[in-house]
Amino acid sequence: MSFASPWALLLLVPGAAGVMWWMWRGRRRHRAAAVPFADLDLVALAAPPRRWTRRLPGALLVLALIGFTVALARPEAVISVPREEGTIMLAVDVSGSMAADDVSPYRLRAAQDAAKAFADQVPRQFQVGLVAFNGQADVLLPPSTDREALKRALDTLVADGATASGEAIMSAVEAIRSTPSGAPALRSARILLLSDGANTVGTMPEDAAQQAKDAGVPVYTVALGTAGGVLPDGRAVPPDPVSLAAVAEITGGAAFESGDAESVRTVYEDLGTFIGTRQVMGEITAWPVGLAALLLVLAGAAAWRVGPRL
Repeated sequence: MSFASPWALLLLVPGAAGVMWWMWRGRRRHRAAAVPFADLDLVALAAPPRRWTRRLPGALLVLALIGFTVALARPEAVISVPREEGTIMLAVDVSGSMAADDVSPYRLRAAQDAAKAFADQVPRQFQVGLVAFNGQADVLLPPSTDREALKRALDTLVADGATASGEAIMSAVEAIRSTPSGAPALRSARILLLSDGANTVGTMPEDAAQQAKDAGVPVYTVALGTAGGVLPDGRAVPPDPVSLAAVAEITGGAAFESGDAESVRTVYEDLGTFIGTRQVMGEITAWPVGLAALLLVLAGAAAWRVGPRL
């Protein structure tokens, strides 16, 4: 946290001095008002007990004043705000291993359903495109705001072939670069890559990730499947989260793992919210003002309920 007007915090100094003077004056007045009595035990029985609640209104008032002083200093913190624009390329693995049913009803269908939910989560002004990859990468939908076209393209995916995740990354970068905005679109672009296995053909994912990094496009990866995943013919097809995490790390993105349909949807929803926002330094003055106002109201209520009376 920082302050846009830190000089206002200097007001706490005279405020603290005032509180100390008020406490000193109260103690001095209490001593001056003391009257000698012969029987101190009798006085102790007759005098009302000193309750800490009598100090509560003053304490709450001091805290309220501190809150207002902090608000004057205009505190700032890192907050998330919606992005005004952006481009996202979904790269979905359609290799044969995506037919494994360890993720209900099967991996590819879970990925399709989650991608559709993701499309609804991303701000409407964002352009979203689709790359499908197995032994090669095909741009099925260039970046577009047409969500229905995206969903129709997702419905056409069929699991078959090898895995060329490196080619998918390069195709996604090129699709972003080919938008009407051109190179400037790369600065607000993201690639979301979902795959379940290691790259088997084409460009190595690490080399493609380096090209994405050079273009300034982070890649977020989702490793789909469980270690026990098998195809109908009995062939084991475990996911490869390590290589996908390496891609995310190179580009400055983030890596996730999903072992069931619900977690796939959750990851996509979280990414939709995360990608659709940006971190900025913003003013949070409303928080100390609100807290100080509440303390002021409580101070008034405390003074009415437990304050000294004549």
